[in-house]
Amino acid sequence: MKALRFYNQRDIRLEDVDKPMPGDGEVLIKVTHSGISQTQVNEFMEGPYLINAISNPLTEEPTPLIPGHEFGGVIESVGPNADPRLVGVPVAVLPRKNCGECEQCASGHENLCQNLNYYGLVGAHGGFAEYAAVSAKNIYPVGAIDTSLYSFIEPLLVGVNAGRQIEDRIQGSKILVLGAGGVGVCVAAVLKDYFGGDVTISDILPFRLQKAGELGLKTLNQADLVCEYDVVVDCAGSDPASQNAALFEGAEYLKPTGILLMLGSYFHELSFVPFSLLAKQIQLRTSFAYDSYAESKLDEVLETLEPDFNVLIHEISLDEIIDEGYFRSEVDKNGFVRIVVRP
Repeated sequence: MKALRFYNQRDIRLEDVDKPMPGDGEVLIKVTHSGISQTQVNEFMEGPYLINAISNPLTEEPTPLIPGHEFGGVIESVGPNADPRLVGVPVAVLPRKNCGECEQCASGHENLCQNLNYYGLVGAHGGFAEYAAVSAKNIYPVGAIDTSLYSFIEPLLVGVNAGRQIEDRIQGSKILVLGAGGVGVCVAAVLKDYFGGDVTISDILPFRLQKAGELGLKTLNQADLVCEYDVVVDCAGSDPASQNAALFEGAEYLKPTGILLMLGSYFHELSFVPFSLLAKQIQLRTSFAYDSYAESKLDEVLETLEPDFNVLIHEISLDEIIDEGYFRSEVDKNGFVRIVVRP
């Protein structure tokens, strides 16, 4: 089968590899949708940061790794001890895998597992391929939902986890989400539709802001932002092409005692003046990935969501993934919101 393999920084190759066989308790998915996230692009541009260059303690799988952690498709076959009735079922992949034995897992923080791995990102092959073998425990039967949601399930789960970190301040607050990429619009939609928040989203890229508006989200240009928000959520993260960090820029829009919630990933040093947080008694909170609680709420979340995520999608083939996927994501950020690979 064809698969993209990550070897190292700026070294990704579309190659012919053996079609995987589903192991014990696994299913084989014929991949139909796989989203290219900014995390994957950062790994390519600056990494590897998360993609393992050495064997992962859970999977013993080193690079070259097949990336792609936001994907889904149709189950083609099952391995031993997996339900044969799953054959033919359309599913999204829940990429987080945890050991279930460490202190963090025991305390209910599976997203902070000391041996955490993620299909397509840490320790296990992902969805930038024609087929993927995953544990039956890591699938979500999507039923009749729009297939466009397949590559949005993981960022929607991230949105649920984010909402839990600020749940004490959502009602009666004005919330600003910085960054209208795939994660940003998912987080904003979940905070608005599921948690009932008063949410505005902003981005420095006009096209992305336009698309967020087409989703039904309240939008605002960066130049029009003022200090009037109770919560600011940084979904922009690291951008090698930008001189400003959205994380600390967000503090400028917070009222005193506001909350600055960090979702975006930063893999390089940032400079800021801590007094800017201290003087307004701003709380800095973080939200990383998602846990089993978020998974348990997924049905409810999907029932409440109003946006049609199809307006965000630009589809490409697996053959185009390097030039029209990764390289375009690096140089043409204002030309798309979500690139989805259709093997």
